[in-house]
Amino acid sequence: MRIAWYIHRYYPCVGGSENFVRAMASRFAAEGAEVKVFTTDALELSRFVHPSGRAVDAPKRETIDGVEVNRFPIKHVPAQRYLGKLLSFVPNQSIQCRYASYMPIVPGLHAAQGRFDVVFGACFPYTIFSYAALHTARASNAPLALVPFLHLANPGDPVRRVYTKPHQIRLLKSADGIASPTNIEIQFHEQNGISRDRILHLPMGFDIAATTRGDGASFRKRYEIPRDRAVAGQLGALDLNKGTNDLVAAIARLNSNRSRERAITLVLAGSPTPRFSEHFASLPDGMKQHVLMTDVLADEDVRDFYDAIDVYAMPSRTDSFGIVFLEAWANAKPVVAAAAGGVVEVVQDGETGLLVPFGDIEKLATAIGRLVDDPELAGKLGRAGRSNVASGCSWDDRFRTLANWTAALIDRKRSECDRRSVGRNPDSFRSRTIDQSDSQTIERTSPIVTNTCMF
Repeated sequence: MRIAWYIHRYYPCVGGSENFVRAMASRFAAEGAEVKVFTTDALELSRFVHPSGRAVDAPKRETIDGVEVNRFPIKHVPAQRYLGKLLSFVPNQSIQCRYASYMPIVPGLHAAQGRFDVVFGACFPYTIFSYAALHTARASNAPLALVPFLHLANPGDPVRRVYTKPHQIRLLKSADGIASPTNIEIQFHEQNGISRDRILHLPMGFDIAATTRGDGASFRKRYEIPRDRAVAGQLGALDLNKGTNDLVAAIARLNSNRSRERAITLVLAGSPTPRFSEHFASLPDGMKQHVLMTDVLADEDVRDFYDAIDVYAMPSRTDSFGIVFLEAWANAKPVVAAAAGGVVEVVQDGETGLLVPFGDIEKLATAIGRLVDDPELAGKLGRAGRSNVASGCSWDDRFRTLANWTAALIDRKRSECDRRSVGRNPDSFRSRTIDQSDSQTIERTSPIVTNTCMF
């Protein structure tokens, strides 16, 4: 079986969608599929629109975990953001899918990259990649499967509009199948005329071995955090929309009323966006003194981070699910999140964590303070979270569901093409698609399973 994945970034880049695609692509490859990923050379999202953003230090083509990764260099032009915004108003589907103030210019991405049995496109609002996936799927006469990861925020939030524009809805409707992590996203698709039988409910998973059994004492020693110091942590992109600005303000507010011995340290483990870096640099030293920024952690350090913290906090309005909450729960850590987007379906307020309104610094500070000062409550929520992800939430579990669905998409597409080719050579399509034996292998090894995961 030949599979193509189009996504905005790929490993060593980390993030929810990046981690998902790597987990799925590598497992398809382990099952014997020929998997190619088409992505950019961006390490930081800021590189999409500015050459100062860091690029991945890797060849244009390499093999990672059995997957062929093709990285297309991003091109930068003067006044790129203004040009992209201007073009986004042109009433043309192709132009709107490829241009926006935040969209990268990726020459060569839309050229057909060979014949495939199924083509995946991931991660809105960067629709240039899903639109390229559409082109390749049509050229291959193969099904198009989209995993948009819509950040729906809350009704009325400006962020929601970035993911729900008419050209994006039309692109979703062109897909043969859509995988969505929450019922909130599924309901959105149905409200926009996409039939339920084309949608797969596929919650996110996590890598248990890579995120548990860490050495928190070693992490604290490395970063000179006292053993008895309370620590709140956030892992991933550091940005206003992720709630990082609010976290810094909330910790400063908490510490202003606490003695030096009882101060809370905030560990920010991730890549800061230029917007957050500028904001943080402008803060008075008093607000920054208890904040530790580690940049992106090496894979082997992630588990130590989770073991070292007391509370995981990510009050984001731009998350379609929140894989990091699963990872924190696997370490029996309580979480604090914003009641926005798909997160409200993942974190049960008062049961596995605490939810606060996005942007409400006072309530955010109160929630973190409660968990730091009430070990019994923190332990109760952390243990409930661990029970929540005890089984059925691994990437292996999610892959089995996705692989079976993928085989069904391929079979359906083949049947449609067979019906259209009546009176013509019936092998004209089969010669370019998955063999029946391959489909049966996937179905035998990758059944849809019923598990105890709570999502």
